[in-house]
Amino acid sequence: MADEVAERLRELVLAHRVVPVDGDAQLPDGSVPTAWPVLAESNGACYEGAEAIRAFLDALVHEVALDRQFQSDACYLDPDDPTHCL
Repeated sequence: MADEVAERLRELVLAHRVVPVDGDAQLPDGSVPTAWPVLAESNGACYEGAEAIRAFLDALVHEVALDRQFQSDACYLDPDDPTHCL
């Protein structure tokens, strides 16, 4: 499951870090999850177990797609100095 999660995050081109732990170990913050694997966000949210992680990733795919839909690499040139973007 961890490989599946890492692959989906790579496909989304999202920064992530995989931290291997033993099945009965604590998380880096010292907590003990109720189910493995665990996906932790930088904001402190945790998703425990394959089902919760898959649901989170499905929602994340949608959120990332919407966010990227409205992004642009366009640059509006300064009319006074066309070598700079506004």
